[in-house]
Amino acid sequence: FFFSTPQRRRRMVQFRYTQESPDAQMYTDFQQLASFNEEQLSQFTDILMNFFAGQQAEELMQSVGEFASTHGVNASILKTIIRGVLIFFRGAVKSNLSPLHLKEDLLHFGVAEEKANIIAQKWKANYIVLSRAAMGQTLIVNNLLDLEWRFGVTSASSEMKKVGSTFLQLKLVLDKGNNNTEHVFMEMTLPQFYQFVQDMEQAKSHLEYFS
Repeated sequence: FFFSTPQRRRRMVQFRYTQESPDAQMYTDFQQLASFNEEQLSQFTDILMNFFAGQQAEELMQSVGEFASTHGVNASILKTIIRGVLIFFRGAVKSNLSPLHLKEDLLHFGVAEEKANIIAQKWKANYIVLSRAAMGQTLIVNNLLDLEWRFGVTSASSEMKKVGSTFLQLKLVLDKGNNNTEHVFMEMTLPQFYQFVQDMEQAKSHLEYFS
C-alpha cells in the first residue's frame, strides 16, 4: 500500500483545495486509496462522505470495520487514509471545488484518472449535503460575530454550464475565543444557499423547542 512520490514533483504542483503544500503523508494516503479496485474505492468513498455529511463516529468505525473485514484490508491503514481524505474534503468544500477541479487535485496526488472520476462523480452527487454540513459544523463550534455577502454572475468558467449562473459569496467572522477572530470565505450557488438557510431555520426551531 505504500508508494513514493518524487519531492521535485510535489514542489511543482499547485493544488486547488489548499494554498499550502500537502505533507508527505497526504500523498501516501491518496496513493493507498488509489490502490483499491473500483468497487472498493466506490464503497469507501461513500463511507467517508456519509461521515463528512454528519454520520456519527461510531457508525464510521463500524462501517470501516465491515469494509476491512469484507475486503481483507488492514483497519489501521484505513484509519490513516481517512485522515488524509477528510482533510482534503474539508479544503475542497471551503474552496468550493467543482468536480473537475476536485479531479485535477486527485490526479496531482497520483490517483489514476478512472478512479479520480469515481470520486469526482460522487462529489458532484453529494456536494450540497457536504457543503451544508461543513458550514453547519463551523457555526456550531464557533460564535458568529458578523456576516457579509455579495451576489455575482459567472462570466467565464472551464465548465460551460456554469457561465451565466448566479452565485453568493459569504464572509463569516467567527469568535475563536481570547479576543481572536477568524475570517471564513465560502461560495455557494443560490439553490445551495436557500437550502442552507432552510436547514439553519429548522435547527433554530429545534433548539428553541428544547430550551
